[in-house]
Amino acid sequence: MTRSLSVKMVLIMILLAISLMLIVGTMLVVNVQSFYNEDFLKVMRNFFTVDMRAELNVRSAMDVYKPPARGEGALYDTLRLNAVQLGINTYREFYIFDAQGRYVGGSNDALAQSLDETANLMTARTQRVDGDRLNIAMRYMDYAVPLDNHVVYIRDNKEQVRDLIWQIVLIIIETMFFTLVVAALLSLLLAKTITSPIERLIQGTVSMTGGDFVPIEAASSDEIGTLTDTFNDMAHTLRKTLDHSETERSKYQTIFLYLTDGVLVFDGQGLLTDVNRTARNMLGAQLREQESHIEEVFPQELVAESLQGVRTGSVQTIAQELAMNDKVFSANFASFLLPEQGSDGWAEGLIAVIHDVTEQQKLETARREFIANVSHELRTPLTNIKSYTETVWENPDLPDENRIAFLQVVLSESDRMTRIVKDLLTLSRLDNDKMDLHPAPFDAGAMIKRVCDVMQSDAQSRSHTLTADIADPGEVIGDEERLEQVLVNVLSNSVKYTSDGGEISVEARREGAHVLVRVADNGIGIPEEDLGRIFERFYRVDKARSRDLGGTGLGLAIAQEIMRAHGGDIRIESNYGFGTTVDIHIPVGPVDR
Repeated sequence: MTRSLSVKMVLIMILLAISLMLIVGTMLVVNVQSFYNEDFLKVMRNFFTVDMRAELNVRSAMDVYKPPARGEGALYDTLRLNAVQLGINTYREFYIFDAQGRYVGGSNDALAQSLDETANLMTARTQRVDGDRLNIAMRYMDYAVPLDNHVVYIRDNKEQVRDLIWQIVLIIIETMFFTLVVAALLSLLLAKTITSPIERLIQGTVSMTGGDFVPIEAASSDEIGTLTDTFNDMAHTLRKTLDHSETERSKYQTIFLYLTDGVLVFDGQGLLTDVNRTARNMLGAQLREQESHIEEVFPQELVAESLQGVRTGSVQTIAQELAMNDKVFSANFASFLLPEQGSDGWAEGLIAVIHDVTEQQKLETARREFIANVSHELRTPLTNIKSYTETVWENPDLPDENRIAFLQVVLSESDRMTRIVKDLLTLSRLDNDKMDLHPAPFDAGAMIKRVCDVMQSDAQSRSHTLTADIADPGEVIGDEERLEQVLVNVLSNSVKYTSDGGEISVEARREGAHVLVRVADNGIGIPEEDLGRIFERFYRVDKARSRDLGGTGLGLAIAQEIMRAHGGDIRIESNYGFGTTVDIHIPVGPVDR
C-alpha cells in the first residue's frame, strides 16, 4: 500500500510537470507565431503606406524611371534598396506584377512562375489595399498592395518561424526532462515524508491487531503528527476498553459457568452454541457438544410455545413442568439479537434458563402429605374423644365401669394427641435450629444400660428377650437426654414390630471418634421399597398396625434430626420377614453448633 501511494504521487507529479510544460510550450509556440505574423504585417504596412510611397514620388519627379523588364524601374529599385528593411532574404521574396497580372520583376524569378493565386494577391489585383489577411495555420505569410498600376507581392515561407519554433521545442523538451527528474525526486521525497508516518501507523495497527498496544512516536507536529497522537489516544482508550471488556467477560463467564440454574444458548437456526456446567449436569446425554438442536433438548410443543412467546418480545415462562432424566425442571425462554453469519444483519437467538425443581416438588409433596397426615392423626383421636365424651354426656345413667372405660379412652387419646404435638414441636425446633442442646460429658455405657433397663418392662410385656452387650464405650460429649430419646425411639420400634417372644439385642463399643450402638431384632422387617422413606415424617410401613400400637410415625424422623444436630448418623438395614438392624453413630467430641 505504501509503495502504491509513492508511485501514485510520483506519477501525479510527473503528469503535472508534463502538463505544465505542454501548456507553456503550446502557448509559447502560438505566441511566437502570432508575434511573427504581427511583426510581418507591421513592417509591411509601415513600409508600403509611408516609406515606399514617399520614395516612389521622389524617383518619379527625377524622371529616372526605366522599364521594369530591364530591372531598373523606380518600383523595382525601391524594393531592392529596402530589401533589408523588408527582410528580403532566402525565406522572404518580393514580386511585381503589372495591371494585366504579368510578372515584371522580383527577387526570385524562378519562384515567380509557380506562385499560387492567394486571396491577398487576388484582392490587390482589384486595386484594393486590404490584401494583408493572415492565417496562423497557413504554411506561409504574404502581403499584396497595388502601386502605380502594379501589384507588389511579398511572400514569407515561414522557415525562420519553424526554425525558431523547433529550437523552442528542443528547449522545452530539455527543460521537461530536467523538470521530470526534479519532479520525480521531489515527489519521492514528499511521498517518503508522508508515507513514513503512515507506515508507522500501519505497523502500530498490525501490532494492535495482535494485542500489542505500543504507542507510536510522533515525528512532526503537523496533521500527520496530530493523527499519530490521536491514534495513540485511541489505542490507549481501546486497550482500557478491551481490558474492561475482558474483565467483564471473565466475570460473566464465571457467573455463567457456575450458575446454579442451567443456561443454554441457541442461535437463529435453533442450534446450541453455549451451555453451562449446570445445564450439562441436568440434561446429561441429551446434549451433544455444540451440535444439539433445541427440539432435541426440549419437547417440540414446549419449543413451539416458547418461540411464540419470545416473538412477541416478552420473556416467556413455561408454566408446565418439564420431566427429563427422572427429574422435574421449570424453563424460561428469552430472545436476544446476535450477528447473522454471512451478512451484516442480526438474527434472533434464544436463551433457555432451566431450574431443577425436583427437590421442590418432593418438598411440596411431603408438605401436602405432612398436612394430610397431621390432619388425619389429630382427627382420629379428636373423633374418639368427641364420640366417647358425647356418649358419657348423653347417658347419665351409664354404668360406672363403662363411664370409667370411656374416660380412660378419652385420656389415652388425649395423651396420644399430646405426644403428636410434642413430637411436631420437637421436629419444628430441629428444622429451625432452635432446639436447645445442652452438651456435657457423660458415660455413654451408663446411659445405654439405663435405657435398656427401662425398656425391659416393655420387652417383657411382649415376651421379648432384650440383651445388652456394652463394651465400655467410654465418655462422650453431647446432650444426654436427646441421645437417650434416640435410643428409646429405636428400641420402642423393635419392641412394637417384633412378634411376641422375639429377640432384641443392643451392642455398644468404641470405634475411633464414634461410639457405635447397634440395635438388632428378629421382627417383621421392612420391605426394600420402603427403606428409602423410613425416616420421612408420618411414614409407616404398616399403617394399620402402627396406629394400633400407638405410633405417630415421627420417632425415626426425630431420631435422625437429633443425630444430625450432634454430627452423628443413624442407618437402618432390614431383611423383610427376618428382622432389622439399626446402627447409631454417636460422635465422641463436642457438638459443633
